[in-house]
Amino acid sequence: MCSISGIIEVNVDRSANTLDQTVRRMNAALKHRGPDDEGVAFFTKDTDQSNVNLCLGNTRLSIIDTSSAGHQPMVDQETGICLTYNGESYNFKELRKEIGDKFGPWRSGTDTEVVLRAYRKWGIEAFRRLRGMFALALWDPAASELILARDPFGIKPLYYTFDSSSPAFAPEIGQQYPTRKLLFASELRALLATGQIARTLDQSGVSSYLAYGSVQAPRTIINGVWSLMPGQLLRVSCTTGASLDLALSQFESIEPESALNDPHKEFARSESISELRRQLTSSLESHLVSDVPLGIFLSGGMDSSALVALMSQLNTGQPKTFSVVFDEQEFSESAHAALVARKFRTEHREVRLSESSLLEMLPAALASLDQPSIDAMNTYVISKAVKEAGVSVALSGLGGDELFAGYPSFRRASKTQALKHVPGLFRSSMAAAAKLNGNRFARQNKLWQLAASRGTPQEIYSISRQLFSDNQIAAISKLEPEGQLDKISQRNGHDPINTMSRLELQGYMANTLLRDTDCMSMAHSLEVRVPFVDKQVVRSVLSLPGDWKFIRGSKVPKPLLAEVLVDLLPTDFLTRPKMGFTLPFEKWMLSKLRDEVSRVLADDKLLDASYLNLKGVTRLFNSFLTAPRSVGWSRPWSTYALAKWCEINNVTR
Repeated sequence: MCSISGIIEVNVDRSANTLDQTVRRMNAALKHRGPDDEGVAFFTKDTDQSNVNLCLGNTRLSIIDTSSAGHQPMVDQETGICLTYNGESYNFKELRKEIGDKFGPWRSGTDTEVVLRAYRKWGIEAFRRLRGMFALALWDPAASELILARDPFGIKPLYYTFDSSSPAFAPEIGQQYPTRKLLFASELRALLATGQIARTLDQSGVSSYLAYGSVQAPRTIINGVWSLMPGQLLRVSCTTGASLDLALSQFESIEPESALNDPHKEFARSESISELRRQLTSSLESHLVSDVPLGIFLSGGMDSSALVALMSQLNTGQPKTFSVVFDEQEFSESAHAALVARKFRTEHREVRLSESSLLEMLPAALASLDQPSIDAMNTYVISKAVKEAGVSVALSGLGGDELFAGYPSFRRASKTQALKHVPGLFRSSMAAAAKLNGNRFARQNKLWQLAASRGTPQEIYSISRQLFSDNQIAAISKLEPEGQLDKISQRNGHDPINTMSRLELQGYMANTLLRDTDCMSMAHSLEVRVPFVDKQVVRSVLSLPGDWKFIRGSKVPKPLLAEVLVDLLPTDFLTRPKMGFTLPFEKWMLSKLRDEVSRVLADDKLLDASYLNLKGVTRLFNSFLTAPRSVGWSRPWSTYALAKWCEINNVTR
């Protein structure tokens, strides 16, 4: 696991040293992601009308082949192809065997060299063959192209900016964009560290953050900086002319090949369950490949417990498991985690988190956020403890809820057929009522919106994930409403449960969970792997009928996953309600954390710089103090996190 960065410029009178300094500044900002090694590689390309300079950077966290043979950027000595790579390709041994010694003796045991040679053999088709997580940049001198690519789930981040980019539009697939310069990096803050990017907020980015608690890609919180989307490839061509040509394409998606579009397909349940068990076990086994110590985040829920249970079948030795526990028993799953740890005889460690200890960690945790988020503190805490225990790789059950219908949005989606038959006049009345209640910071407002909706999975997802409505955003900020609910793209599919899975995978998981997990774990130089988020597993689960995954009235929260695990975990464990890994923020924000939040939310200058309205934010926080359950802790916390992020990173509107 590593970080990547780089800059490419055309027709500029700059020396190699100038570009080198820019990339080294990015490397310095990314050192926490790769403390074991760093490198910079410079290239130049002359054409008839232009001169192109390119500099690539990398910082390395050594996981596979920890020797110096894995140094990056890595260059193929025969072709000059250069790769800077951040990721893990879990099938690299199989690919290495398939490639063989066609290109001469192997120089390392790394997956990086396998990716480099795979591109040499198959071109960009090689990226579709990778089973794992990655963000990469590859310079192909023969084609005069720089290629950026990202895995189909967006597990690893990649940000870019170019000098003709504008906050008014998002780069689109199929369009070409001329530019004289492009910068990219694994973290947005590394781009800011170059001094070549204005530290100004993107209004649409801030609006989407307030709407959902995280910025919705491809936008970022910074003007003119974009996120490469999952499964996308960005070609930067410098073959002719006095400018670079940028072109986006989609090289892979997570969709199953045909099953979702075939409502008449029949499934043999027992064979499907057996095959899914095999695929989950295979994915887990591939995620265990490591030359450094490995552990598991064990919350006590079904997903992380499934990993421990399946791992017990692989005879890989005694696993190390870690749980965060609280004094507030209603938030703690420590008893359930301990039960799983005892049953499978893991080397278990509990990390106790109190309000006082959170306050001590808060400055460092907020400083670790690459973009503001309401849902990252828990990952920071557990990652810190795991790394301090001497573990460099941890497995997480992230993705299980999205695949196996573990969220309330699935329950709501199961009712969509009934809502379709509600008369339009009634929905219009509900919409009017929802609008009247729109400025109230109350959870009940979502019920009005749901009643007013047409019941499509897109609407259900957006309302379920909504933090603030358009009216509420207008009340607490200096932004114009942008209709964030309407921006959720329509996704075809006859099955509402599977449609909701795709929305959750490509929305909340990609924009919040994976992004937060990446930045908060890498802040401690810890690699987190997510075995549920595997191409074969996801495509298999999405191809199965939705009514296998969610059964209305059932006491089993995730019936399909429970059926897969029925011989490994006790029935009472599989049937207990989902709890979720949430910190006791409501209680803490009413006691010791209250002063810190109050101080920031009373700073008019700081709020104004963050597009926030002092009067509206004050009303919101006072409403929370008066009726915390009605308002919810996440709403005032989101305004605090945004203002603090802007203050820490010296970013303003």
